[in-house]
Amino acid sequence: MKHLLSILLFFSLDNSYSQQVRDFSSLVNTTDIKAYLNIPFGTITKLQVEIHDGNNLQMIAYQDTYLLKVNSVNEKPVNDIVLFRFTDETKQLANDNFTLYKLTYRKTAKSLTNIQIDKMKKGYVGKKFTIVAYETGRFTGIPTDYFKYRPVREDVSFHFEHYLIVVSILPK
Repeated sequence: MKHLLSILLFFSLDNSYSQQVRDFSSLVNTTDIKAYLNIPFGTITKLQVEIHDGNNLQMIAYQDTYLLKVNSVNEKPVNDIVLFRFTDETKQLANDNFTLYKLTYRKTAKSLTNIQIDKMKKGYVGKKFTIVAYETGRFTGIPTDYFKYRPVREDVSFHFEHYLIVVSILPK
């Protein structure tokens, strides 16, 4: 027991070990998580995409959102339907109705009517872009047995969510 305490004390004082433990990325087992684009997560990639209306999926999680449908990766066509939530660092693409309103009219809306939303969607959904982006992801949702300890609330089941970070929009 005394020997074990000495080892623990040694590791707690060893700065390089302390630095390793703080880098949790090396401790996460990602063997079952695969990138949808079939290239490593975090790889800057040229993509041909089009704007997809999340309402068409008829799932509450995607209601009032816009997704990117990937048509090609590095100029190779994608045969399956691959949809991503996205974050746009260029501030030229909207992933929700309020952002689309701001991009369209250059002002912020406090509320939107269905007529306003439908009008904006007509000019946005289906638009095609060539972008530079990378695939990333995170765990989200509520794990099994969560509600044994916390009040019931609406959310999705615990899962890994893939999404894109758009870093550039290329000219046509």
